Amino acid sequence: LEGLSAIDQVSFGFAGAGISLILALFFVKAVRKYPKGNKEMAALQEEIQTGAIAFLNTEYKYLAGFVAVIGAALAVVLIQENNKAFGVYTMICFIVGALFSATAGYVGMLVATSANSRTCQACTVSLAEGLKVAFASGAVMSFTVVGLGLLGLSILYMAFKDEDEVWNYLSGFAFGASSIALFARVAGGVFTKAADVGADLVGKTEARIPEDDPRNPAVIADNVGDNVGDVAGMGADLFESFVGSIIATATLAASEFSTADDQVNAVALPFWIAGCGVLASLFGVIYIRTVHLDENTTLDDLLTKLRYAIAISGTVVVGLTILVCVLLFNSPTSWRLVGCVAIGLIAGVIVGVFTEFCTSYEEFPTKGIANASSFGAAPVLIKGLGVGMLSVVVPSIVLGATIIGCNYLAGLYGISLSAVGMLSTLGITLATDAYGPVADNAGGIAEMAELDSSIRERTDLLDSLGNTTAATGKGFAIGSAVLTSVGLLVAFMEQAGLGDVQIDLKEPVVLTGLLIGAMLPFVFAALTMLSVDKSARAIITEVRFQFSAAPTLLRGARRETVRLGDGTETEFPDAARCVAIASRAAIQEMLLPGTLAVFTPPAVGFLMGTLGLAGLLGGSLTSGFMLALTMANAGGAWDNSKKYVEKCGKEGEHAIVDGQSIQVYYNYGIKPKGTPEDTAKAFDSLDNKQIFDGDLGDDPHRRGAVLKNLIETYETRHAAAVTGDTVGDPFKDTSGPALNILIKLMSVVSLVLAPAFRSLDQPNSGFGEWGVIIAVLIIGGVTFFLTLLLRYFDRSNKAAEAAKEETARRVFAAQREDGAQAAPGIAATAHAEEKADDLRSAAV
Repeated sequence: LEGLSAIDQVSFGFAGAGISLILALFFVKAVRKYPKGNKEMAALQEEIQTGAIAFLNTEYKYLAGFVAVIGAALAVVLIQENNKAFGVYTMICFIVGALFSATAGYVGMLVATSANSRTCQACTVSLAEGLKVAFASGAVMSFTVVGLGLLGLSILYMAFKDEDEVWNYLSGFAFGASSIALFARVAGGVFTKAADVGADLVGKTEARIPEDDPRNPAVIADNVGDNVGDVAGMGADLFESFVGSIIATATLAASEFSTADDQVNAVALPFWIAGCGVLASLFGVIYIRTVHLDENTTLDDLLTKLRYAIAISGTVVVGLTILVCVLLFNSPTSWRLVGCVAIGLIAGVIVGVFTEFCTSYEEFPTKGIANASSFGAAPVLIKGLGVGMLSVVVPSIVLGATIIGCNYLAGLYGISLSAVGMLSTLGITLATDAYGPVADNAGGIAEMAELDSSIRERTDLLDSLGNTTAATGKGFAIGSAVLTSVGLLVAFMEQAGLGDVQIDLKEPVVLTGLLIGAMLPFVFAALTMLSVDKSARAIITEVRFQFSAAPTLLRGARRETVRLGDGTETEFPDAARCVAIASRAAIQEMLLPGTLAVFTPPAVGFLMGTLGLAGLLGGSLTSGFMLALTMANAGGAWDNSKKYVEKCGKEGEHAIVDGQSIQVYYNYGIKPKGTPEDTAKAFDSLDNKQIFDGDLGDDPHRRGAVLKNLIETYETRHAAAVTGDTVGDPFKDTSGPALNILIKLMSVVSLVLAPAFRSLDQPNSGFGEWGVIIAVLIIGGVTFFLTLLLRYFDRSNKAAEAAKEETARRVFAAQREDGAQAAPGIAATAHAEEKADDLRSAAV
């Protein structure tokens, strides 16, 4: 095709956006037509949704101030002599990108928190109905991300189509999306893992009560965190990757194609492929919603159905891409571009499948970690780290081959186009990931509402599928982030005037930039890990306090009225207190990592020039990719090794005994079931070969001793596996996922500011007079701003601690008057009322 107009270029973008948003509305209605369940289920759903809304409202208030400040700074810094409106136009795109990214995350969270009780209720009908509801909620998230991304880019392109710097302006859209994504991922990750760690360590490890037990006040906060971290955070993350890949590809169109028509068509191609991807994704979603499932469906069956759906979408999008490329380009260019898209899709599948191999409890890496639990927690941690480190090998080779192959086929444009291809079926791939937290919440609601165990078994199967697809989704997100970042890095070099410059590693600024860039992901990961530690300790002390103040909770009571010393009363468990603690901690702890990511590139760029900044981006890309994969896959393997121990304790471990395939219990022990009588009854129903490697005999005393030993074996191995899972929680759900946003954000910030760097007196080598002055002002201003905010947070935290101390004193004073005793085994030091320091550390 020749002579495409601007509206022709983005026509598929508008069409894809319209179809995506219509589909999102359709799936919203599909979710809402299901009932919420009984009154208790509806109340739990409302409590989870209220907590999630309150957290995101608070988070977005802070982010609104950030967006306003950064937008104003862009408007000033990017003023060009020949284009006074350059900064204002970039600011407009930045604000729109931030708004659309935040909207996508918010919509996904609202639907996910509406679907949890409905999924639980649907599971009372059948497993297939439960999957249908949960997957519909995930489809709302995925199609909202795709629809808003295409809509925003298409509208802004039409608004600035007559400007020569149109793609410089639109890079601001990616900057706004990246900023929201980073803060949403960090804050949501800190929230969810602080609540998760606190709930598990006190509830499961210390109090020995089941997971999702309604007596645990941190359970609701844990369920809230699943939605604000894994739904809103993941949605914002892939929103940025999606729009960033399109922007990077279109930016390179002019430099990689010689004729005017080819340049115009090269801008249109990523929009057309993304629009075709919407239709392709729809085929996959329809397949999932119509597939037949019965009560004998296993986890492998569900995984196979999801793989078929993704394969269907991938096949359709390749077919449509062939048609689009043949229409836009002559042969052999058209087929080379098809090859780039196909390579990107295949690379995404390979990375996802290998991630699944490393983290699934059906495979030997995770089974090996579970086997190590017999020797304690240390071997579990060591082996999990080893698995995580080794898991970088295949993705590194695959992405390296993708970069080399696509560069051979279509140059640097081809590399960026491969990222567009990988993300073209985002409508189905994100849906398979975003439904997981819904299934997890549904299982929690089933436990808290004390539904029949068969309902929990169905939700657990959906949850297990969600955990597997979540691990695969994280690998996919990291892989797409690398390809997107490569495209953004190349686009930055073109815009900064480095396209024809040979970058020499012997240059001091380049080498220094590489070292700083390689360091940043480790600093970023450390800050987020420490944030989870600090926040989790606050949750732990709150849960211990509530169990100590309401001792009947651990004796079977669902609620206890606690009398305060001033004559007032309150009811425990009080989940709102845990939600408030996690919210406050997450908002405060997102500050340092976010500031590091946003302001390091401009400081280095102005100080060390574009060569130093290019080195920084290269260093952060490589080390960030490796560290993100290591953390995400090690965390996923630890998580599933714990699930494998639980599965073997409940269902037995598959083994061949005397030529027969049976489930045995003598390796992992037996998980207690309900009352001791229930456990003994289940034990008596087992065959001797299942519970003892040899002839057990009929002696009841011996059988009783064996049962006791098997229960102790299970509890020992489970405790070691839980330790690994607890360490892995911030690995896989906080630090690891946030790292891929870090490398994208730094690349897009550099691309946005490339015109400002190019206008310096020594743009390449750095250390020019004005560059040094600007860098000093950035560092000084950020330091001053951070100091003020941290002091403010410190004062507010001290006030909150004082209020908690006073509440604890009054509660324990009332307990002394009533002669009540604290719950045994839960933080005995929580009753050290005589010493305020002990009270602060143990009870508050």
